[in-house]
Parts: sequence; structure tokens; C-alpha cells
Amino acid sequence: MNYKLFGVLLTGALLTTACSSDDNDNDIENPVEPPPVATTVDVDEAATIGLKLATFDGISGALSFSLSDADEMAVTNAKNYRIVYFGFPDPDEKSSKPKAWKRWHLSKSYLCDSEANECEGLLTETETKGSYTFEAPGLDWDSDATPGAVQKYKVAIEIKGALSSSELELLPPPSV
Repeated sequence: MNYKLFGVLLTGALLTTACSSDDNDNDIENPVEPPPVATTVDVDEAATIGLKLATFDGISGALSFSLSDADEMAVTNAKNYRIVYFGFPDPDEKSSKPKAWKRWHLSKSYLCDSEANECEGLLTETETKGSYTFEAPGLDWDSDATPGAVQKYKVAIEIKGALSSSELELLPPPSV
């Protein structure tokens, strides 16, 4: 066998096969896109729930807030909650009963257990994922105190998920 002729034929066959490819790496018809990065997490799948109060009107109880987890992903589909409003007198106003006057407060609670279909108030998720508004129908500070006595307001909000709940803390209205 002629090894020189065999080598020339083998080299020619390899070059013909390698050079006849029509693949052009620059013309990809169907590029493979990576899956989108998740920016939301369902309230029942969130390991932590953080709450940031955006607006709060103490007189009507209307408020808005946002929820996120530890990874700053928006928490969606919140349904179960406990919202407690607190009303206090003006601390600078004089009273004939100063000790009692400085310490009293009123509270109004709104709860929702979606499994039992027992909800007070109206929690609504806005178009912005993880943002919510709450309306407190029937909130009347004057029904349990002298009209106009309640002057300072705070709220405590707890959002409950299957794995976690937001921390319940007393929040004053956000400063402007």
C-alpha cells in the first residue's frame, strides 16, 4: 500500500468534509434565551415577609404598603392579615386628669382569615406587584371617645403567609 497516497487522500477527505459545512455561527435563527428572573414570590412561598408603609391616613384608616422577601422580591397574593389602628390624645393638651389623659388610647382591629371567608376591611393588591392598599370601613374614632379627642394615630400591620408573617410593629404615619 502506498502510504503517501493514502495520507494525501485522507487529508483531502478531511479538508473537504470540514470545509463543506454551511454552518455560520453569526446567523442564529432561534437564539436560546435564558428563563426570566423571578421578581415576585407568592405570600405562601415566602420564607420572610418584610413590610414598608407608604401612606397612612389615621382618620379614615386608609393606608398603602409594599411587601417583599429577604431577596427583595415582591410578595404577591396576600390575603390573611391583622391590622390594628391606635388613636391617642394630643400629648400637649392639658387635662383635668393628667395621668389618665396621657396614657389612654383607643384601638380598632381588622382581621382576615381567607380560609374561613371572614374578612374585615378591604385589602387590594395594586397593579404594581407587591403593593397593597387597605380600606377600614366603619372606622369611627369619635364613637368611643369625646369627639375630636383622638389626635395622634399609629397602625400595626401583620401579613400572614403559610411559611412566615411580617413582623407586627407599631408604625406612625410616614413623614412627608
